[in-house]
Parts: sequence; C-alpha cells; structure tokens
Amino acid sequence: MKKKIMAAVLCTSMLFPTVCVNAETSESDIKSAIEKAIEWKADKDSPFYGIGSYSSDFYIMALNRMGKNYDYSRYLAGLDGVAAGYGEEHNASSMQRTVLATIASGGDPRNVGGRDLVADGIYYRDNVSPLGKEGADGYSWGLIALDSKSFETPEWALSNRNDILAGILSHQNTNGSFDDSVYSTAVAITALAPYYETSGAYTITQNQTGYVIDLSPKDAVEDALNYLSAEQDKDGDWGDLESTAMTVIALDTLGVNADSDGRFVAKNGSAVDGLMQYQQKDGGFSTGKGKSNSEATSLAVCALTSHLRKLQNKATFFNFDVNDSVVFETPAPTKAQSSNNTSNKTSSSTSKSNTTTKTTTKPKTTKPKTTTKPKTTTKVTGTMKPTKTASPMESSSPKPSLTPRPTKKPALVGPVEMPGPMPSFEPNEALPQEKGHHDRKSGGAAVAIVSIVAVLCLAAIAVVLYLGKTKKFEGKGIFKYLAPKKKKKNEIYKAKQHRRTEQHRRYEEREKFKKRRKFDKRRR
Repeated sequence: MKKKIMAAVLCTSMLFPTVCVNAETSESDIKSAIEKAIEWKADKDSPFYGIGSYSSDFYIMALNRMGKNYDYSRYLAGLDGVAAGYGEEHNASSMQRTVLATIASGGDPRNVGGRDLVADGIYYRDNVSPLGKEGADGYSWGLIALDSKSFETPEWALSNRNDILAGILSHQNTNGSFDDSVYSTAVAITALAPYYETSGAYTITQNQTGYVIDLSPKDAVEDALNYLSAEQDKDGDWGDLESTAMTVIALDTLGVNADSDGRFVAKNGSAVDGLMQYQQKDGGFSTGKGKSNSEATSLAVCALTSHLRKLQNKATFFNFDVNDSVVFETPAPTKAQSSNNTSNKTSSSTSKSNTTTKTTTKPKTTKPKTTTKPKTTTKVTGTMKPTKTASPMESSSPKPSLTPRPTKKPALVGPVEMPGPMPSFEPNEALPQEKGHHDRKSGGAAVAIVSIVAVLCLAAIAVVLYLGKTKKFEGKGIFKYLAPKKKKKNEIYKAKQHRRTEQHRRYEEREKFKKRRKFDKRRR
C-alpha cells in the first residue's frame, strides 16, 4: 500500500513543472551577472596582458558601452603595436575587431600604429587577400566595423558597402544559415540589421549551389531567423556560449527581444536564459560544460550589455555613433533638486508653525538641519566622447601604397539605399512573430487546468486505497471490490489440488516409460 501511495505522490510532483511558466529575466538579474563577471575578470585576467586578442578587445567594447571607468589610453597605446604588426597572413576579421576596439578606446582606427585599419582591413583588403577568405565572417565583421562610426568609402576603394553586402548574401545557404554555422549566421544578421528596411535586391551567386538569384537583405534576415529558431535547444541556447551570446547580440541589434519573442523561447527558457546558464559559481562564464575562461566571459558580458541596452532603449551595441551609456542605478539628486527639496521642507514647516496656537513654547520655524547627502552611486564617467569622423581622403593617415586592381561589381536589381536609422520598433515590440514550434503561450491555461484535475484525481485514488485497508471500511461498500480475493482453503479445494497433482505425476511416469521404450528399441 505504501508503494502505491508513493507512486501517486511522485506522479503528482511530476505534473507541477508543466504549470510553471518561465518569466523574463529582470534588469537587476542581468546587472548582477555583469558585475560578477567583471569581478571575475579583475581577479583572474587583465586585458592589458592580451591587448589585441579576442578576449581583451571584446571586453574593452563592453566596458565602453557600459560607461565603466577604465585606463582606455593605456589600452589604445598597446593597440598601436598590434596594428603595426598586422601582415598578409593575418585574418581580416582580426583587423576589423581591432577597428572596433580602437573606437571603444577613444582612438581613430584610420591612424593607429601608422596604419589605416579601415582601409587595410575592409575596403582595400582585396588587394592583399580576398575579403571573403574566411567566409561570411570576413564580410560581416567588415560591414559592422564600417558602420560602427559611419565611415565613408572613397572612390578608389576596391570594396564598397554594396560589394560587401553582396558578399554576405552569397554565403547564405538554402536552409537560411550562413556557412552552416549558428555563430556566422548571428554575425551576418548583426551586419545586415541596419539594411533590413532598405529597398532593392542583389543579384548574387550562391556559394552553396552556384545558382544566380536575386536576394534582398530583408529576405535573407527572415530566413536566417527561421534557421536560428529551428536550431535552438530546449534550454534556450545553441550548444555553446559563443553561438548563444552572438545570437542575443544579433536579435538585440535587429530589434527582437531575445527574452520574450515566441520564436526564441524554447521549452525550458529563452535565449537570455540559455546564455545565463553558462555562468559559473565564481562569476565567470564557460564555453561549454567546464571552468570559466576569459574569452567566454568577455563575449558573454558583451551580450548581456547589449540586452541591457535594449531594455533601457539605448543605441545598439556596435553603434558607436551614439554615445549613450546604460544606467546601473538611479542617479543621485542634483544640487538644484536638493535645494528645492530643502526649501519645500522649510516652507511646509513655517506654514505649520503659523497654524499652531500661542501656547507652544518652542517655535517651529527653526531652520532644518543639514540633511545627509544620499549615497552617491557609481558615476558613469568613463564614456568616450564621440569624435568627428571624416572620410579617409580627409584624414592625415597615409593612403595604401599598393595600386588597386580592377574587380567585378555585383549587378543590382533595384536601388539600394545607404544605411539609415534603425527600424522604428517600439520599446517592447519585436518583428512580426510566426507561430513556430517554440510558441508556448497558447493553451497555457488549459494545460494548467488539466494538470490540477489530474493531481486531484490521483490524490482521491490514493485516499480510497488507503481507507480500503483499514478495519473500519474493509469489506464494506465499494471497498470490498478493492480488497484482493482470498483463496478458498477448504477440503474440496484441497482435494482438487491433490487430484491435479496426482494426474500430473502419472503423466510424467507415462512420458518416462515411453522414452525408456524408445531407448531400448534403439539399443536392440
């Protein structure tokens, strides 16, 4: 009986998770995760030991977009040596990442270490090595860096924005992915986001099939979003931290809420929940199931900062043209506000004193004591002032000395506009959602009702089984059908059992006799 009751209790407990609904991650949770990650970086790793690396560059970008105080000038001085050491053997994405890190450190990437990294790493890269040598990433990061400060491309550039856009679109596969990679797909969406609403399509040759097709950035982004939605795991992530973090940045850049959009809310959590599960107890982030490491922590802080900026209606993460910082705490009141508050208090106290009777001995018009100032929050003073970006022809940096070679330009079906302002989404509005396999909002009330009814039924069955075993109800009413039938142990039953046993014994003897006769015949 105890086993039956325990089984009923276990079944009841298993039904409760179906009633629970995942809640959106609050700003305080994201801020807490960022602060823990910053503490881990300060204790375990210093960006100054890896200037120009994947880990340090992304961490500097995150600190800049959060408005944190840091020794940016020292980091910028280290980037001079990194930029001077770039050669033909280095990937274009490394130079493009250094462009973003230089902007975040307050420098000009068109003149860092005697190099024009915008020209050498983006629109003049084809003279040394094809920009698409790394696949879609070389084009995507190049366009992100080019649009981060709205850099203009000169007439002598080998690759302009149209060429780079066509290069990105040519790497999209038939399943919507870019180079069959979640990470590359997320980077491509981030690069194409400013062009989502632009008109016109590109005549491109698909690398996967070799077909010549017309494809617009909007259609490419929609197909990529469907691919990411289909590849999302039930925990909300995409198998590793790099892919998950970059997807969160891409969705925030596009204006999609990665924590509430139905296409990116899986069975056990949203995309933001999937990212948060990689944070370890020490505050750092791990790439997969393992210890915290520097690269994963830096990219995770970028993704969390990107989502926090979206929640506070700030500019996108890589849009350095807009210099606004996130707010971690409510700012302290200004001096003008505090003086107004004190004057209001004095006026109210004097009005009260005028209404009091003359019997009072102490006047109530005494000046209020100086109130203690509220605790000041961490001031956001480390933001970089936006610098006026001029075209590379106007800058004092040297032109590339190599002569450009002619390249084929992609044909355009319609007019293509330059990237304008981002699509005007409301603060909590996402792109038009499609009812996908992750939509769990419909039928939520019905599931809850069915679960509660099942729990009550199991509890009633457990009570009936328990009462049926007690002496008070044993064999009475409905309980007599629940009790196991007892075997009749009388004389007739014993006789039948004895007869069956005797018949079985005689049968076995006959079988032995038959086998014996066969054996004897064979011997003769």
